[in-house]
Amino acid sequence: MKTLLLLLTPFLFGAATMAAAEAKEVPATSVSFQKILILDKFISEGASIGDINADGKPDIVSGSLWWQGPDFKKSFAYAPVKFFPVKGPGFTGYSNNFLSFTAHITPDKWIDIVRVSLPGLPGDWAMNPGEKPLPNDNTKHTCTHGKSQDNICNESPQLLNVIGDDKPELLAYSHGQITLAIPNPDPTKLWQVLPISAKEKRFHKYTHGLGAGDINGDKLTDILEKAGWWQQPANWDKKSHWTFHPYPFAPKQGGAQMFAYDIDGDGDNDVVTALNAHAYGIAWYEQIKQEGKITFKQHTILTDKPEGNPYGVCFSQPHAMACVDIDGDGIKDLVTGKRYYGHNGKDPGANDPAVIYWFRATRHKDGSVEFVPHLIDDNSGVGCQVATADLNGDKKTDIVIGSKKGVFAFIQK
Repeated sequence: MKTLLLLLTPFLFGAATMAAAEAKEVPATSVSFQKILILDKFISEGASIGDINADGKPDIVSGSLWWQGPDFKKSFAYAPVKFFPVKGPGFTGYSNNFLSFTAHITPDKWIDIVRVSLPGLPGDWAMNPGEKPLPNDNTKHTCTHGKSQDNICNESPQLLNVIGDDKPELLAYSHGQITLAIPNPDPTKLWQVLPISAKEKRFHKYTHGLGAGDINGDKLTDILEKAGWWQQPANWDKKSHWTFHPYPFAPKQGGAQMFAYDIDGDGDNDVVTALNAHAYGIAWYEQIKQEGKITFKQHTILTDKPEGNPYGVCFSQPHAMACVDIDGDGIKDLVTGKRYYGHNGKDPGANDPAVIYWFRATRHKDGSVEFVPHLIDDNSGVGCQVATADLNGDKKTDIVIGSKKGVFAFIQK
């Protein structure tokens, strides 16, 4: 797919589209994607990837369904299947499945599925859903399920290994504080919830922006949120609160998933984040030292106007994000796009096309970095989660998303 950013019309990206003479031409790329429609119904705002049936091939999970790889034509259920109207009778605008993650919770060969519902509700997990798959028209039955955490808040929770043990933890907010929840393989028991912060009113259930990465270079994973970062203590006792270092990464609404990695190649980790999940803005923050202390310098990627990006790109609602090496050059790139009808048409740019882009992280000889936008698709967008993996064994990174438009895979050619 060729990215013809200079020819994008005002209809596509709003009346303020940058004039061609003012925008830079996007450098050519050999990267292109084949779009595969997995499901044309709204079942979830997220999607994940994992070998559900233990056949050695990645499968796709979204909502209460999973699709068998490598062609994703056969689907199965692991819980009652429900589709949600985007408009019209019965419309609520939301699925009861915001995000999903795949991991080995139980000590066997079967992958388990961790589900996050609407913010503030309990989460659950499905044990060995690929062992005895249910038909895709199932509306009554479920595989064995257990509760994960009784209250999961923030709109960008993640399942990842933060404390360095043998299992990933669920990073989220819960009951007014930042938490890590350690999985319990016994479905009759709740997960162990570890407090990262004290309780604060600002940690409410609809807060946006959350992530993790080693900020201070001590080989311990820290936690990122829109107002700063939380330093993991050495030899943490799993009880005491982490040290907070304030920094206004996203001082207004807050964004999506946040990431820390060495963007500019100078040896320390920088931060990339969306600024407002329901409006506009993406930036990366270069880590710098002032008087021996860690701080950051903002570098804008997108604003609320086409002229805010050198290539004239502008879209709203960047509610999901992934950092992954798309083109195989050893540098992580950025994958994000527009969440379609995040607040049911009430957000800025709500009726603009549901785009998804990958931004190539390009390091220049003078030490500067830019994220060069390449359009992947303009009729799918993102929900609350972007999943990436090699789906077909060609050693190239592919992309999976779930949104109100449906479930899609983008296979790199």
